[in-house]
Amino acid sequence: MKFNFMVVNMAVCVALFLMSGAGELSAQTPVKAASHTSAVRIHQLTGYGPRALRSSDSSGSGSRSRNSVRTWAELAVQYDSEPDWIDELTFQYYALLRSRVSGEYTLLKGSVTYVDVARGRGHLGVAYIRPNALSRLGEIVGVAVEAQVKGEVVASLSEGKLGPSKPLPTEPGREWWKKPELVPREGYIVEKSKTPFALINFDDYESVK
Repeated sequence: MKFNFMVVNMAVCVALFLMSGAGELSAQTPVKAASHTSAVRIHQLTGYGPRALRSSDSSGSGSRSRNSVRTWAELAVQYDSEPDWIDELTFQYYALLRSRVSGEYTLLKGSVTYVDVARGRGHLGVAYIRPNALSRLGEIVGVAVEAQVKGEVVASLSEGKLGPSKPLPTEPGREWWKKPELVPREGYIVEKSKTPFALINFDDYESVK
């Protein structure tokens, strides 16, 4: 009888253990994959009009060459980031230029990727349009930027007008920089280190990949 009593006690303990484990398993819920859609918020973009133009003699280098001063266009963003850290944050820039002679439109495209972006407010990002693009292709009438995390567009912003009162052409559900008739040209939008402004306010920006 003593042996049977011990067997019964053991069976009860095993049953209680299994029930406890089952309870823990049933309380677990699948972890939903994290979305990056709220990781970044862009709240300012500049890139067209006189306020975007920068002359190469404003770099503060003190050196002058035969070509003297050249004019660049600065595409600047101000943004907030929510995660503690973002491994890589890419800004995809677009600029729509209109020829002063023919009126033809040209879309430029270029990107800058920052690494190890910490949570914070008022981060700065920047890219530049080469002077020859402005001379050859015309004036900037519109700019846009997309923030991307792991290939996903998490935020975007655009600005610009075709004329004094006419906004850039748009279609429902499609941003103007994704219109199929505008084939982007790359190589004209470059990151800061490839410009005369490389060392200006260097610590205001995240490290570039």
